[in-house]
Amino acid sequence: MSLDPHFPDFDMMMALHRDDPEAFEAFRRHLLREAVHAAPPDQRDVLELLVSRLDAARLGAATPMEAAVGAFRMMQESVGQLHIAWRQTRQIVAHLETAILMARMRRS
Repeated sequence: MSLDPHFPDFDMMMALHRDDPEAFEAFRRHLLREAVHAAPPDQRDVLELLVSRLDAARLGAATPMEAAVGAFRMMQESVGQLHIAWRQTRQIVAHLETAILMARMRRS
């Protein structure tokens, strides 16, 4: 079941990939362009870069599974970077909160 009524289901996509790989590839590129275009303007450049990195990894992969693993690793790396940034942000906020509390206590 697809959330978008215009998007083919998995079996249809598999059949398209098997029967007409060029049409499947054109549809894949179309969906990616639509997704980038639908994003907020300030995020489009980053998404274009991501699509380019994913395409390069996919083209350099020997098998579809290798391409999927490469994409998964990129996602893992991105989540790891977000985790580090979140931890750093929490530390900065904790230091600021401590400084505010200390200043309030000194005034009292």
